[in-house]
Amino acid sequence: MQNKRLLQDIGLSAYEAAAYLSLLKLGISEANLVYRDADVPYGKIYTVLESLAGKGFVEVQASRPKKFRAIDPEIALNSFFEKRKSEFEKEIRALKGFVEEAKQALKAIPVQKRKDEVFWTTAVTESDIRKFAVSTYGEIKKSVLVIPPFFGMPIIPSLLPEILKAIDRGVKIRLLAPPRFAALSSVFSMQGEENFGKFKKGIEVRLVQRNFNSCFGIFDDSVVVLFQLHPQDNDRVLSVVKIRDTGLAKNMSTEFELLWNEGEEFDFEEAAER
Repeated sequence: MQNKRLLQDIGLSAYEAAAYLSLLKLGISEANLVYRDADVPYGKIYTVLESLAGKGFVEVQASRPKKFRAIDPEIALNSFFEKRKSEFEKEIRALKGFVEEAKQALKAIPVQKRKDEVFWTTAVTESDIRKFAVSTYGEIKKSVLVIPPFFGMPIIPSLLPEILKAIDRGVKIRLLAPPRFAALSSVFSMQGEENFGKFKKGIEVRLVQRNFNSCFGIFDDSVVVLFQLHPQDNDRVLSVVKIRDTGLAKNMSTEFELLWNEGEEFDFEEAAER
């Protein structure tokens, strides 16, 4: 049963797996022997064996009656793998083309925006928050103002590639953090010299001599992200809320600027040399 399951896992049907295993055991055989041993309905046995031949598992002798022989498993499985791999690669190339075409077509659809329209979404689990952060950075076009909860969840490594992409798009990031951010700044220098240069150019950091009770971000002057910290441990994040509201974004930007003016400039290069 385990061998049959393994063959099904790679893509054979239950009848195909049973017939191939029977041929491996029986050797050169006619269909009437295989269907009895494999418990495949007689009305289906020829279709099953021809299908196995098409997939490279069986050889067929065009005699009367036909005879069948199982191809060596190593040869058959290697050939099957290469064939499926080629098919998948072809499908991926085609899918990529369709996706790029769809992107261009869908971008052309005009969006009917309504004034003062508010829309919000939430994320609670670590997995959801990671997806949430990645998708949010993927949509940014020009600016980020953020007081991040650096110590809440280990999402930074998965977020760095999206931050780099945003910087490459010309997004300017201003980041406010408490002094202990300096201990985490090494994660940027560990991304390689070229990427570290991008971080230094695209991210402006200031340190404020306080621990923040609330953490938030403002994206493109229109989206606010609120990080809900754990009431018993401000180094843990409970949930994240993203709100599309230009009025709220404006108010939060004003609060951010007040804190920003208190901050002390942070030098990535100097921190990396410590």
